[in-house]
Amino acid sequence: MEFKDTESQLEGIKKIFADAASEDKWNLGEEMLYSFYFVDTDVDKLEKLGLKLEADGYDFVDVFELGDEKTDESTGEYLLHIDKVEVHTPESLAQRNVEFQKLADEYELETYDGWEFGEVGEYEDEDDDEFEDEDEEEKE
Repeated sequence: MEFKDTESQLEGIKKIFADAASEDKWNLGEEMLYSFYFVDTDVDKLEKLGLKLEADGYDFVDVFELGDEKTDESTGEYLLHIDKVEVHTPESLAQRNVEFQKLADEYELETYDGWEFGEVGEYEDEDDDEFEDEDEEEKE
């Protein structure tokens, strides 16, 4: 899917938001962790965009090598993953997608691959627990 305009996305985003509010009991009026993804075969181009977005206030998570789902062999493609904790409406998220599509075009990337979101701290807490457990084991 290309994110050329906001109108074509709104119905889908509204449904995702409604499902998250009813099924997961998420309050979408509060800050959520939004993750955004870009794909290309050129790691350097992805890293340049990641650094630009980091300078704009995003968390540059990493560039990952993509593997084939069945064979796990490299596809030759890489995924740029960036995060930002923020509040969105369906309209503002659709607008962000359009902006990121334009950035992908500007940086001559294969694609802006979309977004996902979750509650803030959901993943960080799991990591923190892991490190605490390791620390406790080392002390024993």
